[in-house]
Formats: sequence, C-alpha cells, structure tokens
Amino acid sequence: MADRASSGDRDSIDNTRVFPRRKVLAAAGSAGIIGAAGCISDGGDDEIDIGEYDGEEVTLEYATAPLFGDVEDQLKESLRNAGLPENIDVNISTGVWGADDQEKQYTQILQSDQSSPDIMLTNFSYTSAFAPRGWLVDLNEALPQEKLDELENDYHQVMVDSMRHEGGLYGIPQFVDIPAILYRKDYVENAGYDPEGENWATEPMTWERFGEIVSDTLEANDINDGYTTTLNERTIGHQTGYEKIVTMGGNYFGDMENQHGPVGDRPVTIDEQPVIDGLRLLRTFMHGSDDEYALDGITGDILPSEALGWDTQPSQDSFEAGQAAFHRNWSYAIANFASDDAFGEDIGLMPFPYGVTEEEAEYEGTGGTNATLGGWHLSLNPNSEKLPAAVELLKAMTSDSFYLDIFEITGSTPPKPGLFESDQAAEVPVMSRYLDTLQLQSENQWVHPINQVWDSQSSAIAEEFHACVNQEQSPEQAVQNAQERVEDIEADEAE
Repeated sequence: MADRASSGDRDSIDNTRVFPRRKVLAAAGSAGIIGAAGCISDGGDDEIDIGEYDGEEVTLEYATAPLFGDVEDQLKESLRNAGLPENIDVNISTGVWGADDQEKQYTQILQSDQSSPDIMLTNFSYTSAFAPRGWLVDLNEALPQEKLDELENDYHQVMVDSMRHEGGLYGIPQFVDIPAILYRKDYVENAGYDPEGENWATEPMTWERFGEIVSDTLEANDINDGYTTTLNERTIGHQTGYEKIVTMGGNYFGDMENQHGPVGDRPVTIDEQPVIDGLRLLRTFMHGSDDEYALDGITGDILPSEALGWDTQPSQDSFEAGQAAFHRNWSYAIANFASDDAFGEDIGLMPFPYGVTEEEAEYEGTGGTNATLGGWHLSLNPNSEKLPAAVELLKAMTSDSFYLDIFEITGSTPPKPGLFESDQAAEVPVMSRYLDTLQLQSENQWVHPINQVWDSQSSAIAEEFHACVNQEQSPEQAVQNAQERVEDIEADEAE
C-alpha cells in the first residue's frame, strides 16, 4: 500500500464554515431499558448546547481501532487536506478491536459521564443500547443540512439506517465492511476452471456449483481445506450461518423490513423450510453427502469441522498459510491477502453464492447473493467539552477525500457507493482490482436486528444451530427449538 495518503476531490461541504448555535436534544429513553452491556438507565433528556467553532486551539480525543492508530500521521495529513482547521489537533487513541469489547469500554466511559473521548468509532450494534440513554449526540441536530442531505442521497442506506433510533441519528458511517468469498486463482486454475472467463467476480453462482468447484479444487491441489469460515456460537446464528439462510430465501422475521421490530408484533419465521435448508447446506458442506440430513445435489466434505470453534481470526489461518482454496472474510482482509507480500494477483474475489433467486424467495430482501452488513461509524460524546470542534472533525472525516484516503491506506471500504467509480479508487493499489465485486456485494447487504432483545435471541438461535451443524440434533429440531425460544423472548418483551 502507498506510504503517503493522497487527497481526492474535496467534499462539497466547506469544513471551516461555522454554523449557528443550536440545541441538541439527547435521546430520551424509557426507564429500565437493559442494553447489551447489561446496565440500567432512566435515559436522558438534557439539552446539549453545541455552539459554533470559534477558531480556538483545541486538541480532540478520537477513540478508534488499532488499524487507524498504526497510520496516525497519514490520517492527520489527510484530515488537513480535507479542510480540518489548523487550530484543531487530534489525538488518536486506540483500544480493543472487536464490537463487544469496544462496547464494554464505551459503556464505562459514557455511563460515568466522562468528557473524553470527544469522538468515537462506534458499531451499529450499540444503537439500541446507547441511544435511549442519551449517550450519543443526535447528529440530526449537529450536522449542517448539506451533510444530512448527502446522507439521504449518496450513502449506503442500510449503513446509515443502522444508526437511527426513533427518529434520531447517532452515528455517521466511517467505513462499510463488505463480506465476500476470497479464493486462490492459481488453485482453481489447476482444477481446470477459468474464473475470469466465467465472470466469477460479478456473476454470483449457486451453492451447488460452488460446492462442486471447491471439491474439484481441493482434489487438484495439495492443500488441507476447501472452504473456511467462522461458525462458532458467536457467529453462526448472527452472521455466517445467517448469511447462508438468507441466500436460501429464509429469514428469522419474514421480510427484511421486520428486522428491528416492533418486538412482539412481528412474525417469527425460523421454523420454515428455507432455514432448514440453510442448516442442511452447512451440514453437507461440513460432513458430506453421507450426513443423514444432507441436501441432494450438493457436494460436501469441503468445510472443516474445526470451523465450529473458529472466530474470524482463526478461520483465516489456513487460507493465510496457503492451505485453503476459498475463504469467507470481510473486505478489509483483501489488502492483506492480495498484497505483493502475500499472494498478490493469485487472490480472486467473488460475491456470495445463493440457493434461490430473489424472485424465488418468499421474503422480501432475501435470496440471491446476499451478505450481512459490517462496518463502523463515528459518534459524538454528549459529555464532550469541545463539541463545536468535534463537529468540524466529524465533517472532515466524512469528506470524500478522507474516505478515499483511508480506503487507500487501510483497505477500509467507503460507505458512499459512488466513490467506487472515482479516479482515485481506480488507482488504489491492490483493492482497485476488486472494485466490481465489492460494489456488487455492497448493493446486496442486510443488517441483523438492532433492538434490545437481539443479543438474547441471537444467542438462543446460535446454540440450536451450532448443535445442529455439529450433528447433535436435526435441522427440524433446531429450528423448532429456536422458534420457541425466540417467540418466548418476543412475548416477554411485549408484556
């Protein structure tokens, strides 16, 4: 990757322009709501006076991921190019890398009304826990109208909507993570396939064909694994197993418009054939056609049983060692695997295969190539004593030039689809080779439920699905058990 960030087109917003003083109303929450962090709060209704930045010298604290701390100097240069006022300095502090651990850290900070950090890298899974407590600034009242219009028209809308809560907007996208299937071009060519000639990058294939190709590739090369992914209890019901189910035309709550609620007044659709078929697909991939519940026509024995214990990092070890042909991961991993220091142009990328087409799927938003949403946002701490300057930093960090610079520097994908077609994106080393696939998959993403019961529901689903794929219970029993447990949680919340 380049050693120096280059500046692209300036964002349409004048980042040094001040705007009138305004009152920001922190979100008011219901008493006694329990969020993912397990704490109880009465919510907040204090008015936050943002004011305007007056040009004073100030140093802001930005809490972010280790990924960004490693390139601090380049990011600061990019911020200046994006129009960050000279009198605003930024101290980049890095903590843990993982949504759950980061949430616990932020909970401690926000619950105790600490004024630092001023700006935070946040995950959409925090919305339902943080917003009702007034722990984040409503950006509807903090950002200029130009940026709000841009959010409505130019951004990845699933990403933007994931930070909305009861009319408030509690984060603005910093980058979107796009999952896809990485594979070894040299290995599949050894098996007689022509991925470029067959347009694997932009023409999604069926899971049936995928299984055949992986099996043939495994047989044609001296490697251990055909396809690797994470399927532990953290991810099987919430992410990677869920993706298989959606591509089979199933979902937990019917149409995707029901994802976030209303809890207790939406259909629960786990105990249905597409979900069963998704579990049967996983069992076939892992245990082969001899499995009692294998899907007819699907080639198996391509997914190691160790995946049931893998989280994201362990799941990529085999691929990293050159011992796996295909691997599911997020877009940020591409820069590592496809760099000149790793496998270079031997890395290919394809969108998710599917079991049924969108037209064949029963529920809206399911079927076809489909992947879960990942990514991170920027949010403001309502206790910050430097909010006017923090808003200026927020505008610079959501400029086109900064988005494209972090894409070049870190491989973090811009949350504005139009930037994929920019001249700068086309010149980014490594990642530019995969823009067509990334853009296609970014247009086919959905987000898991964001509400106060999802943690407990996803845990219940994961326990049943994990036991099923581990051959401890049938797919039919797994979906029945998961259906009953999720319905009970819905009913308890509705009381």
